[in-house]
Amino acid sequence: MNLLKIATVVGLMSMAGFAQATPMATGLIQDGSTYNNTNAFRFTNTSDAGESIIKLVWDLSPINGFFDSYGTAPGTQPKPLTLGSLSDNVGHLFPSNSALDGSSILEISFLNFSVGETFTFGVDTDKFNAIDQPGIDGNQFVGATVTAYFDNGLKTVGTYTLSQLAGFGTEVNISTLTTAVPEPASLLLLGLGLAGIGASRRKSKR
Repeated sequence: MNLLKIATVVGLMSMAGFAQATPMATGLIQDGSTYNNTNAFRFTNTSDAGESIIKLVWDLSPINGFFDSYGTAPGTQPKPLTLGSLSDNVGHLFPSNSALDGSSILEISFLNFSVGETFTFGVDTDKFNAIDQPGIDGNQFVGATVTAYFDNGLKTVGTYTLSQLAGFGTEVNISTLTTAVPEPASLLLLGLGLAGIGASRRKSKR
């Protein structure tokens, strides 16, 4: 097999391997009020190719919700962002409670959130039309979204739906690829494959 054919095969193998990667994650929110439970939110890395989660981003704007974590307006009866007692050691990096307070977006980064591990946390959540009520109920998060970023450059996003699991109000299962950022090595192999295909076509025409 000459170098041209090798380049083509290697490049195509790179594309195939990249397309088959399936980063996945699942999340649950407890049944009942999230106000005073440090394990109200949980998230598990269920990837099938060994990817680690490096960041999770929750968005409560679709449900008109916000995080009441510090005590300044709009909410004045907060519960701070707190690591859950059931959480694995995933190297979480919380934003400050003062920076999060009043925002609909919560972004948490991780140092070592590996496959099979579960992260749990608690924080007060309110709706803008029901400020300082005792936290949004778990079954009221339907429509809120969470985005998972993985260490191979892939990103997935999911929307919470009602859960049938005992003790939980909503759940999310995310495995749909929304962004692909190939590593430099993958880009090089992809380029070799495309170059090989082009050269083969030119040669066959001659």
